[in-house]
Amino acid sequence: MKSRGCIVCSGMLRVQTPVEKYPEFGLWVKREDLACPPPGPPFSKTRGVYSRLLTRPESVIGVLDTRHSQAGHAVARACQVLGKHCICFYPMMKYAPEPKESQIKAAELGAELRGLKGWSMGPQQVLFHIAKKQVVEMGGYMMPNALTLEESVEETANEVPNAAFDRVIVSVSSGTLAAGVIRGFERRGKHPQYLLHLGYSKYQSRKRMYLNTASGFPDAKILLIDENYAYKDQARPGITPPWPCNEYYDLKAFRWWVAHKEEYPGRALFWNIG
Repeated sequence: MKSRGCIVCSGMLRVQTPVEKYPEFGLWVKREDLACPPPGPPFSKTRGVYSRLLTRPESVIGVLDTRHSQAGHAVARACQVLGKHCICFYPMMKYAPEPKESQIKAAELGAELRGLKGWSMGPQQVLFHIAKKQVVEMGGYMMPNALTLEESVEETANEVPNAAFDRVIVSVSSGTLAAGVIRGFERRGKHPQYLLHLGYSKYQSRKRMYLNTASGFPDAKILLIDENYAYKDQARPGITPPWPCNEYYDLKAFRWWVAHKEEYPGRALFWNIG
């Protein structure tokens, strides 16, 4: 069925996930972890993955799944529904050479797992190009690194609720979903402050430039929050919310909010990516 330009396979994706109120945290929470029900991952980027793969003629689809990504699981689920063969690449690190839970779940959905030896081979981009070369040689299509998809920006924009909020808190990795949140609110004529928590430290000027360009609204009120997390770091100790919260991204943003919410009065929406 179609909904707002998002083509949705019945039982795979949910549109207009709920916004729940949690007054004990001073928050409304957009439950995007509910976007893709099991056996898919609780991960809203699955929307964009599915939309992209609907347009691709290739039968073989590659994806690089990293240390704490859900990309492989998301692509494997979309490939299962669309009848495509997923190859899920993952780094075989010296201290953790075996597939992790997300990659095992991808395999359970029919994905072929291929380990790439050693994080020491170089940064993620190096691993991505090694994987892409293998997929292209098979006549397949390699999903963009970190699933940086325009489709994910647009599908996220479509999920923005009608209610007005003073602030919106979003975790940022690639920035794709945060760009979608900005696009959705600004396009509706709503102009909250965007508190964008970086899952790990990165060049803020470069990230801001991407958000401005990808969202299409360079004048949006953006505050980037950098707590100097390294890529491998889990969230520091603190309160755990009663909804699923990724310890590498969403949970970091949530715990920052709990510590600083008194500084930001008004209605706040927490965008739980999943």
